[in-house]
Amino acid sequence: MKNIEDKPTIYIISDSTGETAQTVVYAAISQFNSEDIKLKLFAHIESIKDIKGIIDKISKEKSFIIYTVVKPELRLFLKEEGKKQSIISFDLLGPIIENIEKISGIAPKLEPGIIRKLDKEYFKRMEAIEFAVKYDACQRELNLSKADLVILGVSRTSKTPLSMYLAHKGLKIANIILDFEFDPPPEIFNLPLLKVVGLTIDPDKLIEIRSERLKALGLSEKSIYTNKERVVKELKYADNIYRKIGCPIINITNMAIEDIATKILKLIKEGK
Repeated sequence: MKNIEDKPTIYIISDSTGETAQTVVYAAISQFNSEDIKLKLFAHIESIKDIKGIIDKISKEKSFIIYTVVKPELRLFLKEEGKKQSIISFDLLGPIIENIEKISGIAPKLEPGIIRKLDKEYFKRMEAIEFAVKYDACQRELNLSKADLVILGVSRTSKTPLSMYLAHKGLKIANIILDFEFDPPPEIFNLPLLKVVGLTIDPDKLIEIRSERLKALGLSEKSIYTNKERVVKELKYADNIYRKIGCPIINITNMAIEDIATKILKLIKEGK
């Protein structure tokens, strides 16, 4: 067994966490007796001064530098300074970025740690989608205070597709069907006004949508579900609920899901 002073050292230098380089290095040293190789990480390096300090410190050691540095000026300095001190170095990220830029014609963002931000956004979306599924047509005893937004509306007012669309934006959405035959969850009257939106629609348009739905299910279009008197009553009931809460009301007649979502996102932004 070698003394720890005699072991070669792989230094990882990164302007972010260094996780990318660590993964690659661990994969490589698994091909050797890893106890004979040291690994040291310098993370969140932000300046030429930082890099020079590290290289001056390790220049007399048996070392090898692997770096994942996004900023071109830092990468160049690290490469040149390593050569001056006769230290073997390997740029793990730079050539890949440069070649992608070359073949795509797209300028890179050059923002350290961006992959972690993307991961966070991805998991936030997944969590929001799971929430939207759980709180779809919600009439059960669920905690509505966990929602970023509660969407109210009578049946067939696009609540579910709208919820899923907004969930893909990372928002936790609950949607609730309003029907005069049963009481809505009492929690909706205690939520902050900015967390509730009511949807309404022209009665004839709603009857048309419901008729198409029945037809798609192979059912008769003539139903209490499409009866105009009942539809008007449902919409008036929903309107009374909205006014009691004092929430914003969006008339979705002939509006695409994207347009409704844009209007809701604008309301949220203005509210914040």
